[in-house]
Amino acid sequence: MSEGQRAANAALDRAESARARARARSRDVRAEAEEWRRIRERNHLAELIRRTVLGEEGG
Repeated sequence: MSEGQRAANAALDRAESARARARARSRDVRAEAEEWRRIRERNHLAELIRRTVLGEEGG
């Protein structure tokens, strides 16, 4: 294998590693966004329950 081929293979390996890290970060971001969505939903439901229990209007 020539030096040029080795360099090209090394560059390809680095690019594939960077792509894998980007996919992992993307999964992490999506998981965090989903967690915050659940937290907001739970807080909203808790507020609705609180208003119902206290007999408040609005919402």
